[in-house]
Amino acid sequence: MLRLVKNHWEQAFFGIVGLVFLTFSFNRLLNGDEAGGSATFAMAFFSFIYANISRFKRFKGLGFEAELWEDKQKEAEQLIDRLKAVVSVYTREIVMGRVKQGRWGDGADWSEHWSVYSELVKKHSDLGQEIDFTDLKRSMDQYFIFDMVLRRVEEIRKPILDGCGKARKIIEKEFGSPIKDSEGHSRRLGQLREVPEKLEDMFKIAQEDDLAARVLDWGKACQEKLEKNFSVRIEFDNEAVATLKEISRLYNAGPIEVTPELISRTAHKR
Repeated sequence: MLRLVKNHWEQAFFGIVGLVFLTFSFNRLLNGDEAGGSATFAMAFFSFIYANISRFKRFKGLGFEAELWEDKQKEAEQLIDRLKAVVSVYTREIVMGRVKQGRWGDGADWSEHWSVYSELVKKHSDLGQEIDFTDLKRSMDQYFIFDMVLRRVEEIRKPILDGCGKARKIIEKEFGSPIKDSEGHSRRLGQLREVPEKLEDMFKIAQEDDLAARVLDWGKACQEKLEKNFSVRIEFDNEAVATLKEISRLYNAGPIEVTPELISRTAHKR
């Protein structure tokens, strides 16, 4: 019995530590502390690795600096990589779940979202967990850009709608009532239908392309068709156009450096 305790106390100790971390992780999540819950979840996983301490020749501490038995080194490294991938997926689900919730009421609280993300990355770093959050940051950037564009798209859409209304009145005036030239009337309505009153699948575009640039291209195309076919001139708000151009530049520059000024662009207008 004493020999069993002597030979396996490390496994038992780190197994208990892992369970404690796992329990604390779930407790933090229930209390809304996503960053703390994610970080301690990772610690639980690594504690379970340490529980198999017989694979190590020398163990240095919680920084996971250990000298492995040569015949187990590759296997252990692969295990660590797999667990890091699990932690990364777990963290992503926590953060993205928060980002996706409550988006259509008063709008997403991006100040809080980015605060949670920064705190989470810092906690993992402080615990010595070198985990790549590039994919998570990219997904958050996509939602962030979508929300910034969404706050300005109405300033592009409203002039288009107004222009289409004027074009419709021009068609009514041209053909009168009752309509005698049905073929000509149909042709003119076809020209009006060439002016899309909204940009479809904006969220899908945000996941795959430069949404701000696509909104500007849509506005320009509508502007040109209305003027060419109906002599209706529409103008867009200069500030909205400038903001969309800046968002497009940020998209093409790569990972977004989040600032309070950018966050303010996602706020609903009162």
